[in-house]
Amino acid sequence: MTSKLGITVAVDLSSESALVAPEGQLTVRNVPSLIAVARRAGSFGYGLEVVVDLRKLTAAEPEAVAMIRDSGWQGSRLLGVGRAGNAGWERAA
Repeated sequence: MTSKLGITVAVDLSSESALVAPEGQLTVRNVPSLIAVARRAGSFGYGLEVVVDLRKLTAAEPEAVAMIRDSGWQGSRLLGVGRAGNAGWERAA
């Protein structure tokens, strides 16, 4: 799998939330960048709810998803892939 990944970050300071939405293919090579972006999004303001939404991914390596789960990322919510053939999951911190 190639490691093409685009990441959109939307910060709404009035509702104290940040949405991190990667698109493309999540691999073990690009997941550290996604985690870094999610952490950075949370640093825009104290107490921001950070949501990482993986539902727009076209593919995700199982090892990459496990890396996110095991990263110690302290975000608020992590939404699952939600595509046919991929097991959806959700974790609330």
